[in-house]
Amino acid sequence: MLYSVYIAAILALLLIGLSLNISRLRMRHQVAFGDGGKPDLIKAVRAHGNSLEQSVLFIVLLYLGEATGQIGGPLTAALGFAFIMLRVLYCTGLFARILLLRQASHALTMLVLLAVTLLLLIPH
Repeated sequence: MLYSVYIAAILALLLIGLSLNISRLRMRHQVAFGDGGKPDLIKAVRAHGNSLEQSVLFIVLLYLGEATGQIGGPLTAALGFAFIMLRVLYCTGLFARILLLRQASHALTMLVLLAVTLLLLIPH
């Protein structure tokens, strides 16, 4: 069983939810392109964009690590869970305008990405 496949699916659900939120706000504000200068739409676009940017790199690296045996199943699950929770916290911090939560969750996301990258570079 590849845990990274389940983690990818959960991240996809998060991204779908963030995308649907953008669509909802575009309809509410009647904005077809961009953010229309609407603060809630600006935040929604940023939450989706940042989560997408981080998730693509993370899931590719995690899958490669697990598929090649460089990252074991339990560690894959732990890293994936941490990443998902950090993305949720980042979005929460962004939507609630809690700068410290947003900054901390982003910094920890970078640490998780760094850990996965280093695990791929360490010969086993």
